[in-house]
Amino acid sequence: MPATRWGDMKKRDQNHIYVAKSYHFRTTLTCWSVECRFGTAGLAAVASSICSCSEMADKVKKPALVELRPDRKLIDSKFESYKLSLNPLPSYKAAIPDGVYQVNAGDEEFSYEKIKCFTLHNYLILDPWNKENVYFVDSTFCLRRFHIPLETHIEPSKVVFSFGSEIAVDTDRLPPSVYFPSPTLCVACDGFGAMYVLETGCRASWTTDVWRIVYFDEVKKSPSLIINSAARSDGADDVKRDFLECLFIKFEEISSPEPEKGAETVTEVLLEWITLEKSTNDEDYQLSASKLFRGKNVPNYCALAKDSTELHIASSSPFKYSPGWNSEADPEINDIVQSGVDENDKNTKPPAPYKWKQTKEDVLVFIDLPPAANKQSVVYSLSSRKIKVGIRPDKDAEPNILLDGCLCHDAVPEESNWSIIDGRLEVTFQKSVEGHTWFSVVEDDDRGELELDSEEVARVHKQLEHLTSETLSTENPGEGVFRPGELEECDSYYDSSASLAKFDSVSETFTHHADVSSLRWLFNCVLDANEPLSVVFRHDVDAFVWQPQVTSDGTNRRLWKHRATFNALGYVHASKTNLKFCACAPDVSYVALCECQRRIFIYRQPSPLTTSLRNRSSGQVIGKVAVQQVATLDSNDNILGFVASNERMYVLTSSELVVFKISVDAGA
Repeated sequence: MPATRWGDMKKRDQNHIYVAKSYHFRTTLTCWSVECRFGTAGLAAVASSICSCSEMADKVKKPALVELRPDRKLIDSKFESYKLSLNPLPSYKAAIPDGVYQVNAGDEEFSYEKIKCFTLHNYLILDPWNKENVYFVDSTFCLRRFHIPLETHIEPSKVVFSFGSEIAVDTDRLPPSVYFPSPTLCVACDGFGAMYVLETGCRASWTTDVWRIVYFDEVKKSPSLIINSAARSDGADDVKRDFLECLFIKFEEISSPEPEKGAETVTEVLLEWITLEKSTNDEDYQLSASKLFRGKNVPNYCALAKDSTELHIASSSPFKYSPGWNSEADPEINDIVQSGVDENDKNTKPPAPYKWKQTKEDVLVFIDLPPAANKQSVVYSLSSRKIKVGIRPDKDAEPNILLDGCLCHDAVPEESNWSIIDGRLEVTFQKSVEGHTWFSVVEDDDRGELELDSEEVARVHKQLEHLTSETLSTENPGEGVFRPGELEECDSYYDSSASLAKFDSVSETFTHHADVSSLRWLFNCVLDANEPLSVVFRHDVDAFVWQPQVTSDGTNRRLWKHRATFNALGYVHASKTNLKFCACAPDVSYVALCECQRRIFIYRQPSPLTTSLRNRSSGQVIGKVAVQQVATLDSNDNILGFVASNERMYVLTSSELVVFKISVDAGA
């Protein structure tokens, strides 16, 4: 690998920094009523009881653009390759008599985002506070724990909590999920709509009693997944209050009827952030606050700050914050909103003023013209960053501007044009970056209707086919061998609108964001249980670990800190077509890539050699070697869960738990 790789990577990042879309509150009652789906009367009552429009306008601030600045000390520009080691990894396993509770996507599930949650869900949970404990939900709907204190023996699993009897199969559901925010608390969702906060006691002890419920919510009957949680305490010992922040993913099906095509159902992704609190004298938690975020895609990464002042979201499309009007903590506001909602306004959608579609090279906009319109009726202006298109109803009348503002991304005005064909205005402008996917035509304008090309949809389905296939790929193994020339295609953009954003809970706005459209998300990891969740992005050929960082200088220019680097993992990750799970050790000593069946690939960080080696070609003395190992399961059962600690890897199938010992001499 050339020594100038860092310079090439830095140049590449600078050439592909784009200002991501900023989403914020609308300051007019008309736009606000559309965004929040409230009637005019209900919205006016809410607006008058909360704040005036001018006060809301003062709060609107465009998120500041910050950079993800890698630490050059953590980048090895002289890294060459991984050396394959044939030394086997010691393993031992334990049977699971009752099996693992699984949820498969049914025929009624048509949303890709929802199917992805079913397919890639990790059914095995590692306790970050006690890494000798792993948990799963068995077929009897009980949460079980495996405690592995010894190197060659696994204690039988023990039931620590029961969700109760399973609900009917035809009930809307998601896989069960569990998260550990502290050494003595657990948050669990059964996948049917119930959420539990459990007092676990000291989980390091094998003789822990069955866990006690300190909060339970089943009112909304909405299936959810717990993805992050944080516990904190405020005040002195005599007046101390305990807070628990929880972040959930939910799915909401929205009907958007159209006169021509009939009713269509769209699945929207919801992020719900709730705050629970209790005083020293209370035994159970109470709901105190709720926040809601709406988006189109399941976020790749969500992390709550330990002090609950920040929320960090990495997603392929931006999320919009909706005030928690229906929160149980605000019953008066909830009553005002509900009393003023017009049922006819909920599903009303204004007709799209224009339609558009895109190819790898161009963006095409279609606008229907009045019968008497001609070339003189068209108002058209295009620069590399802005567009303005309008139609004059009469010769001397003021134009009706249909498209006006900053383009989603840069265009090439010299290669762009417009024409009138069959009573329709067609505007074609060339993308400045070929292959860059546009999320919209104009920033903050989602009125246009996107027309999907059948060939483009088929290509995406073909690309994601391996994620939902019920059989193992039987392609010729020789065709999947790593070839650097072929893997250059994995340098394509992750998503043109992808961003890593910071939401401030005090001002209730997105304050900062970093453009990650040229970076591919790989996986998330926990480096320290007392720190926020970390995210791993591909940078050039490597993989960088980023963690939310609180700056002390007040500049907010380095909100995410580069914590570690996995050499050449970007290329390695792209070469695995049957990949399902990724995990790394908390001390980042190794990273593991787990396939759907049988095989796990381990890539260790370079370590010093006990004896010196010399390259036969160049004569260079080699002092460190990075090792690759392959762990193989005995059975062909599908892998349902995979987690990693510093010393072990845990693999869950439907019939057994397999533990691989990592803290051994890998050898070369």
